[in-house]
Amino acid sequence: MSGDALADWNLRSGTIESGRQWKEMLGYSQQEIDDSIISWQRLVHPEDQRILQSRMAEHIAKRDRWFELECRLKAKDGAWRWFQLRGAVVARDMEGEPARILVLQRDISKIKEAEAALIAAKELAESANKARGAFLANMSHEIRTPMNGIIGMTGLALDTQLDAEQRHYLKTVKSSAESLLVIVNDILDFSKIEAGRMEVESVSFLVQDVLLEAVRVLALSAHRKGLELVVDIRPEVPLRLVGDPTRLRQIIINLVGNAIKFTEAGNVGVTVAVERADAQQALLHVAVSDTGIGVAADKQQAIFDSFSQADVSTTRRFGGTGLGLAICAKLVQLMGGRIWLDSTEGQGSIFHFTVGLGVDRANAVVEPEKAIYRGRRALLVEDNLLAARCLQAMLERFGLHVSVLADPVQAVSAFDQSRRLDFPYDYLFVDAAMSSPGGMSLVESWRDGGKRERLMVMLTTENQRHDLDRLRELGVSVHLVKPIGRGDLDVALGLAEMSASGDGGEIVLDAFEIDENAACQATQTQDVRLRILLVEDNPVNQELALRLLERRGHQVAVANNGAEGVDMFDAGSFDLILMDMQMPVLGGIEATEAIRAHEMRRSWVISHEFKPIYIVAMTANVMESDRERCFAAGMNDYVAKPLRPEELYAALARAVEGELVQLPPADSVLSTGQASKLDLKAAFDNLGDVDLLATMAEMLLAEWQDHLDNLKQSIADQNLSALGRHAHTLKSLLAMFHAEDARRLALEMEHAAIAGNQDWSACLRTFLALEQEMEKIHPRLQSFVETRLIP
Repeated sequence: MSGDALADWNLRSGTIESGRQWKEMLGYSQQEIDDSIISWQRLVHPEDQRILQSRMAEHIAKRDRWFELECRLKAKDGAWRWFQLRGAVVARDMEGEPARILVLQRDISKIKEAEAALIAAKELAESANKARGAFLANMSHEIRTPMNGIIGMTGLALDTQLDAEQRHYLKTVKSSAESLLVIVNDILDFSKIEAGRMEVESVSFLVQDVLLEAVRVLALSAHRKGLELVVDIRPEVPLRLVGDPTRLRQIIINLVGNAIKFTEAGNVGVTVAVERADAQQALLHVAVSDTGIGVAADKQQAIFDSFSQADVSTTRRFGGTGLGLAICAKLVQLMGGRIWLDSTEGQGSIFHFTVGLGVDRANAVVEPEKAIYRGRRALLVEDNLLAARCLQAMLERFGLHVSVLADPVQAVSAFDQSRRLDFPYDYLFVDAAMSSPGGMSLVESWRDGGKRERLMVMLTTENQRHDLDRLRELGVSVHLVKPIGRGDLDVALGLAEMSASGDGGEIVLDAFEIDENAACQATQTQDVRLRILLVEDNPVNQELALRLLERRGHQVAVANNGAEGVDMFDAGSFDLILMDMQMPVLGGIEATEAIRAHEMRRSWVISHEFKPIYIVAMTANVMESDRERCFAAGMNDYVAKPLRPEELYAALARAVEGELVQLPPADSVLSTGQASKLDLKAAFDNLGDVDLLATMAEMLLAEWQDHLDNLKQSIADQNLSALGRHAHTLKSLLAMFHAEDARRLALEMEHAAIAGNQDWSACLRTFLALEQEMEKIHPRLQSFVETRLIP
């Protein structure tokens, strides 16, 4: 050990008032660095800042005896020197706010150098285990994030009164949840992948159902970005095949999710065809195309490697772990296929993959002939070329003659002309998102013209909630939600026939509405209403959390990433923060550290009671090390994804209980010593270390006259600011030793200064009384320092 330094931190003034030899231990002279806490803090290694802040915050909140940690400080020669820090709050004001911290710094650099060689060898041996742990944590997040939305939305929907509008939605959610649960159980077992023991199932499944359900999981995120999402399953694809539907669904979700993530405008399409087939097997060819940013030619092979992305910066815009495509490549290989990419940077990408699937001859399904539709006319009003071509092809397979118009003006003209000629279209398909005179305006024209055509309105998951009520008002009995599958179209055409013949009432498909009244009837477990800041980048997770929180009457503000969360925290007032861990721009750990750093700066300069905000981590990372990272960053609690209502509400209850459990005020703590001018026993009980208490007393005695002189000079200068500052400092020091009478006199002077009381004669009288009281306790402190005996 190279030496020790015992420093006294004055949090009120932000200065280190004694024990300045720490500068010399780092090679600096006393003049090269000022005596501020901020200057000391700037020398702390960035990686150690959060640990220091966390330990200090925990020590201050729990009022335990001390905090302790090891950290690095930058020496004058640029080297990082290791120090062992041990500190304790040694003075609080009457409001309970920390005023002084005594910090012992011990140079342990040589010890650390000796340990480094051993640690390096140990880390080399453990590198494989660390890589495995990182994989497990990242994959847990990547898979559990969509599971959060799936399971959460199912729970919300099940709280409503179910009708036909929700059947298809719930079927999709249920199927997705079940498949993802299987994936989580398998994919988190990294050793199974590493050893090549991942098994592929061989079961019979409906191809169209599996593919469409996989894409629909991601429809909301695509439609919220204004993207057109199209699924084109070619007619040669058998209805039923034999293979692993869970792995096929996983590949589709990953590729489509990436396409949506990296596309800001245009289309995301999924095309499914049969590359070759015989009586036993079919080689399915799936292509996922987008109009996004594309992939540079030199990155197109590397992105299929583990932990690899085209953009490797830690604050990359789009987030992600770089594992998805590597897993897709492995799964495709296990299913007897291959995966490749065609892409032009700046123009978009097409990810292709093939999988070998068996032909299910025992359960072969033959589509019935739809002779009823043959020869009928349909007008399709759709301004997206990809979506129009796909829907046109599906309608033509039913035998319809389809006219496609992208211009709403031309569509209205064709619509009107067909009626004038008394030869109206049999079916009218309208994209509700198109601008007037198309979209909803065209639907109004249809209603005003007598509803002669069988109308089907195409909605997106984003606008359907807004448009459904309007469609009912206009008398629309059938609507479709994109992406549209052949099965959806078949049912819709049949329902339209029933509606036109008078055999059916109002029938709608694929509604995603949630009964708010039913949701609000959830059993209330607490009456406390919190102001909550939700920091979450995933829209589905946002919606789920919002619904769960608003059920309980909480006020919720939403930040889309950690940087926004920090800004909103600074600008607003909240009782609690729900913080996602993995976000683009700024992650949950970094955002929490920034918030705690801002709080620490606030606590050092304000006089009223300061209470750190309660932060709850939300993450799919389920490993113990990740929980430790949450708490080390300064978080108070932890809830795992997917969010479960009971777990979320339990976390809120713990936060509320923390709100209600009040620490005893300073006056009640110090009142035990009112019978005595100085209660050293109570001071020892607080610290538990007689040597530390004696050191503090010695420091106070050394500065005794300076404190009195500062107060006296402030009164002579009639300087309220200086009077308040010096009275506050002395008050905190006296409180440390339970010198109650002297503390109260110093507090009286501080309050007078804060209130702007300029009765300087009264201030002088209070000062003289304080001076006399301090004369009484000085000998007892001096005796304690010399003997270490506590009376």
